[in-house]
Amino acid sequence: MTDNTRLAREVGAKIKYLRLKQGLSQESLALSCDMNPAFLGHVERGMRSPTLNTLQRICDGLGITLTELLLTEPNTDLDSAAAIQHVTDRMRRLSPAQAAHVAELIEQVCCLLDEAEK
Repeated sequence: MTDNTRLAREVGAKIKYLRLKQGLSQESLALSCDMNPAFLGHVERGMRSPTLNTLQRICDGLGITLTELLLTEPNTDLDSAAAIQHVTDRMRRLSPAQAAHVAELIEQVCCLLDEAEK
């Protein structure tokens, strides 16, 4: 992986984390930044490298400075928030019956994890 690709992924992951932390959908943040939601999704996944002007618009939408975005340490909750968002996104594509089955499986796994912690 090139340094540019890694940087794009790290910045995108920070944007996604901050968006989720504020309870914003991709669409609502994109609209407040006057950009296409699909483009914001590509930025969050590190597939696109936005210009500084675009990063500034995203930061404005998040209510942070560009410095805060680029210089803050990664948050340990980042992977957890991203995982939750991934599961949520996948669940939305399932039929109601499939979603119920997956929810039941998740409940069973959580119960096993709870028992393992005791």
